[in-house]
This record gives sequence, C-alpha cells and structure tokens, in this order.
Amino acid sequence: MHIGPYRLPNTLLVAPMAGVTDRPFRKLCKRLGAGYAVSEMVTSRPDLQASLKTSRRADHSGEPGPIAVQIAGTDAQMMADAARYNIDRGAQIIDINMGCPAKKVCNKWAGSALMQDEALAIGIVEAVVAACEPRGVPVTLKMRTGWCADVRNAP
Repeated sequence: MHIGPYRLPNTLLVAPMAGVTDRPFRKLCKRLGAGYAVSEMVTSRPDLQASLKTSRRADHSGEPGPIAVQIAGTDAQMMADAARYNIDRGAQIIDINMGCPAKKVCNKWAGSALMQDEALAIGIVEAVVAACEPRGVPVTLKMRTGWCADVRNAP
C-alpha cells in the first residue's frame, strides 16, 4: 500500500484517536508491527497552536515515519494554514478529520458534522490539498459512513 510517495510495509493501520494515539502509543504500535499510525487530531485554530496540548500532539521526536498528522476544524483557510504549520514541524502526510463523532467536536461543526455540509467539506479538502501539493505532501481523510447513525450519506 502507498500513500503518496510512502510505501507502507503492511496494511495494519492505527487510526487517529483523541486521548489514545499520542507519540508513545504510535511508536509502540509501529514497533509492534503497525505499518502506519496517525496522530491525535490537532486543532486548526492558530490561537491554540502554542498550547501545551497542541505542542505535545505536534511533537514527533524519535518517531519513525511516515509522520501523519490529523487536523480538525471548520474553516478552509485555517485548515490549510494548519496543514502548512504541521508540515513545517515534520508532518509527511496530512489527514483531515471528518469522522470524529464527539459532541464537543461536532458542536463546533467539525469532525463528522462536516458531512452535513458538503460544500464546506469540499472547500476544506480543496484548500488543504492546495496547501500540501506544492510541498509534495499527500492528504488523506478519515470519515464515517454518515454524520449520524440515521443518516448515511457516504457511498
């Protein structure tokens, strides 16, 4: 399996999970055979980039590549800026969060709530891809089959 220029050694993938996929956990998973592990989501809000929580999530010291960082937000330009910010800090793959069902995320119309607004979701994807493409950084997207159990709008 390939993601952009990165050939993964296998298809054992560790999905981004808030409060779980921190750097020690990702390193452990890779050491035990995972071919790919994505970071916990990092906010796209620039006012929180210097916070302790965000700076810890953006630290990939000693982590084997490829380094994949998941970004979350609802503003296309902020998401593009967050992609560039994380690339500058070592991200080799950017993952867009369109799958988190947590109320605190969805209440801000991020995560799986983005699936309710296709135009906004497309705008975010286009902006992030445009920010990453000149740097040769591939973009992935984690999503669900729908924004809630009763509405499944993804093929």
